[in-house]
Amino acid sequence: MTAKLNRVARCAAAVMAVIAVGAGAAACDSSSGSAPSKTSAQSSTGQDSSSTTAQGGSQDKAQSGASDTSGSGSSADGAAQHKVKAMAAKGSRTDAVNPVPPAAASSSESSRCHTIDLGYDWGGPHGGAPDMKDATDQQVASIKLTNRGDSTCTLHGFPGVQLVSKTGETWDLRRSSDTPSTMTLHPGESTASINIMLLAIPADSKDTKPFVPSKVLITPPNETTHVTLDWPYGGAILDQSGATHPGTFVSPVGV
Repeated sequence: MTAKLNRVARCAAAVMAVIAVGAGAAACDSSSGSAPSKTSAQSSTGQDSSSTTAQGGSQDKAQSGASDTSGSGSSADGAAQHKVKAMAAKGSRTDAVNPVPPAAASSSESSRCHTIDLGYDWGGPHGGAPDMKDATDQQVASIKLTNRGDSTCTLHGFPGVQLVSKTGETWDLRRSSDTPSTMTLHPGESTASINIMLLAIPADSKDTKPFVPSKVLITPPNETTHVTLDWPYGGAILDQSGATHPGTFVSPVGV
């Protein structure tokens, strides 16, 4: 009986030992499993943080790039506007459109001299004609404007001037860099003129290309209709019709 009780006690002790070992093993497994999970979470957080930083850097770079692009666009627009203003200042226009002075904006339409109300005669108010044969420097061909209407009118700005050659070629003259002033013509007055600066060359020139004028089309400032005049002086002009700043150009209406 005693031996049997001892055997039962040993078996119970063994079972308790096995339970203890199992609990320890479970504890070990639990401990060892949570540590990698925690490490993995920290690593993932680190990756997320790194990813966020990278995205932030990309966004900053993109925003910086967008800012740079916007700045470049603004600079380009500013440069383009400056170029247009510079060209206008140097006389790039070939039409008869002119900005109206602010002070005269309200009355300019009613008082402007219209094409049909003006007379056009070669020779300025002070006479004179260009030397188309022996000149070696710039010449001036002037057209006198006379108010043939019944009321006083004004002229302000550049006229449109187109030369037509004997072979049918056309040349729209560019503008000078002179600043226009307002000219007032009372009925019958002829104190205003259109002045064409030109470079005359021999009509049979072999070294340069001559433009032999036949007719001249004149459009007064801000008008849309023109008159056609015959070219009376003969000779030829150095053909610079394709040049940006030719030696032949038109000045604003003046004295």
